[in-house]
Amino acid sequence: MCDLYPVGRGSRVSKFRLSVELVFIRCILYSYGLAGSEGECILDGKKGWWVVFGAVWALTITSGVGFFSIAVLAESIIADTGWTENDYALGITIWGLSAALFSPFCGKAIDKFGSRPIMFMGIVVAAAAEFGLGKVTTLPQFYIVLGILATGIISTTYIPVATIVGRWFVKHAPIATGISMLGLGIGGGLFPLITQALVENRGHQGAFTVLAGIMLTALIPVFIWIRPPDEDDLSEAETIEGEQEGDDSERDLTLTKALKSRSFWGLTLGDLLTGMIFTIFNTLLVLYITKDTGDSDHATLVFSVLSFGLGFGILVFGPLGELLDFRRVFVLCYFLPAVGTTLLVVSSSSMAAYSFAVIAGFAGGGRSALFPAAILKSFGGTHMASIYGVSNTLFMLGTAGGPLIATAIFDATGKTNTVYLFGVGAFVVSAFLVSLIRDERVRQPGATES
Repeated sequence: MCDLYPVGRGSRVSKFRLSVELVFIRCILYSYGLAGSEGECILDGKKGWWVVFGAVWALTITSGVGFFSIAVLAESIIADTGWTENDYALGITIWGLSAALFSPFCGKAIDKFGSRPIMFMGIVVAAAAEFGLGKVTTLPQFYIVLGILATGIISTTYIPVATIVGRWFVKHAPIATGISMLGLGIGGGLFPLITQALVENRGHQGAFTVLAGIMLTALIPVFIWIRPPDEDDLSEAETIEGEQEGDDSERDLTLTKALKSRSFWGLTLGDLLTGMIFTIFNTLLVLYITKDTGDSDHATLVFSVLSFGLGFGILVFGPLGELLDFRRVFVLCYFLPAVGTTLLVVSSSSMAAYSFAVIAGFAGGGRSALFPAAILKSFGGTHMASIYGVSNTLFMLGTAGGPLIATAIFDATGKTNTVYLFGVGAFVVSAFLVSLIRDERVRQPGATES
């Protein structure tokens, strides 16, 4: 395997300096021209980091509402409606299938129209769906609205955010895209607690209504900061990029070429398995920890720690992917959750639960930070949205199947630790699969490996 973007000793110091500075401080310094160096964002050191800031803000809201609130609402939904856990799990499966079917179309649309209009549309659709979930009274209605919600959330999270940031940055695209995913950690940490408070005061129907309003506030950062580079910026970028990289004949892969590579299938299948298990955690962990301990408040807190860990993991593993061997750090992000989940298999104590939450949360955050960078490093950024969209289709198929598989395992055994054991195995296999990545561009005709 060839090294993905090997880092020389001379460049480590500058990359370390860039990675440890807080992005929000850098935004302020950039805006006054007091920090930054040519080439960190090849388009504009000021504008590029403000795009990242807007992406973090928007993703905090869209992911917090779309991904992390539903797990806290599960117990209230089941209790208030009389539906079963299997009924609820089927709804999550429909959510995942809808997202899977929509992802490639979303990627194509972003490549054609850009992230900004797609995010506008997605936020409005997601807010309407959240409001609708507070009004449904039957299972068919619940399933239909969840399917609509999935299309809105896919249009506002991973794919458009990673794509818009990737188009602003080249030299430090992995760090920039990683930081942009910080919204996953912030949203994942805050919204379980917010949703729990809403459920206690308003019930699940009132909670959905408030969450719909919160979702609409994501329009603010998208309107202000999520903007594509203009033509002058792009022309300047091509000149600077050429000066930085020299006469390099590496070629960004099209979707068709990417589909023929081992890196695509290693990334995609490994991420499918990881997505399957993390969806089980996102949707059923509160119920399982409650079964293990008999304390729903404790279970919600464990889930919140897991979600906050996503944010810290992004900050830790994103820079490490630049400073150290990218592949090894990336694979570690897929293997560490197996270690954390093993703790749940062997113990139902609070210490084991919190240790799991920290380890799996950190590693999951690292995965969120580095996966877009892995696509950029393996295939280039020209067709990133299309490639990411198809990859996300299989990822979402994993998320669709995860809850059903988990409930089937639990129904058959009556034990939560058998579900956790299944998760350990899936994480180990996923770590092997993502270890297959390499820079596929140097294998194109006429390209030379550096």
